[in-house]
Amino acid sequence: MRITKRNLLRSVFFIFSLGCFPAVSGCSGSTATDGDTITVVDQVGRTVTVPKNIRRIAALHHFGGKVVFALGQQDKLVDQALYHRENLAMAKINPSFAAKPKLISGHNLNNEQMVALKPDIAIAYASFDPADIEQLENAGVKVIAIRGETLEESYAGVRLVARVLGCEKRGEEYVAECERLVRLVKERTGRIPPEKRLKVMFVGPKNIYTAATGQMLQNTLLEAAGGRNVAESLKGFWAAVSPEQIAAWNPDVIFLGSSLDSYGADSLFGDRQFSTVSAVRNRRVYVFPSNIGWWDYPAPHCVLGMVWAAKTLYPDLFRDVDMKKIADGFYTRYLGYSFTAMGGKL
Repeated sequence: MRITKRNLLRSVFFIFSLGCFPAVSGCSGSTATDGDTITVVDQVGRTVTVPKNIRRIAALHHFGGKVVFALGQQDKLVDQALYHRENLAMAKINPSFAAKPKLISGHNLNNEQMVALKPDIAIAYASFDPADIEQLENAGVKVIAIRGETLEESYAGVRLVARVLGCEKRGEEYVAECERLVRLVKERTGRIPPEKRLKVMFVGPKNIYTAATGQMLQNTLLEAAGGRNVAESLKGFWAAVSPEQIAAWNPDVIFLGSSLDSYGADSLFGDRQFSTVSAVRNRRVYVFPSNIGWWDYPAPHCVLGMVWAAKTLYPDLFRDVDMKKIADGFYTRYLGYSFTAMGGKL
């Protein structure tokens, strides 16, 4: 979920200029600290000193919210901190979650609610401008910036938040489970010769004429799953492409971005512009899961999407892999409820 940076900065600056309230209790198992604080280096290279025992957390990006849930510390979140369909699914099944306020509506942060909730720390995304983060710190905001554009970065982000919350063991367990699923995929797809790897187009969430480039996390998912991203050479995020370019690429498989559901496979099957494209002719066009939340972003939660993509591309290599069972176990451990219980479908 994207938040207008300027609006968010103004909101948080106002909130914390009123004063921060130190926590008095928290998770056990904290790393070495100095008195009542802990000092860490976040993922934009900033040295940040925060209270040792955190009991109230504001997650200003969905990556941070997912990490807090994965660490089993969701009760410390001052707001719902999950977004879009995942938010709705959790609210239906968890009354305590549903009772928490939604601080973010659209691209705006609710100032009054944030002030009243008094979070001890704010977890922001690393895309914040360094000068803006410095401004927040000067105003008394304890901000931890994390990043999840690659698996490696996301693992570091998990470990950083785990250290701040004193839950390093739980963080390592989460990372280990994600790495296990990555190995499950790569050990099988790694044997596929380059010339036999399927050509895949990963389409953006807004329309069919956008593609995941080689600089995006979706490219990592496709490579690990044994596919060749037809748009790998392109730069930026969700590059605009023409019908002629798609026809020239002639992908074997097309994955449709999962977030907005503004189009579906049927719209491609009935479009004459795509009648020569192999993926359309062979009806190998799939909506990327899931119906209750993204599986292609952010890392490391996206490992579920990696397993799904590999099984979809090469079903014979993954006949013994029960995707629903894997999803149910992963959700139960790291969101508190099974994928099925939350209304998830594949």
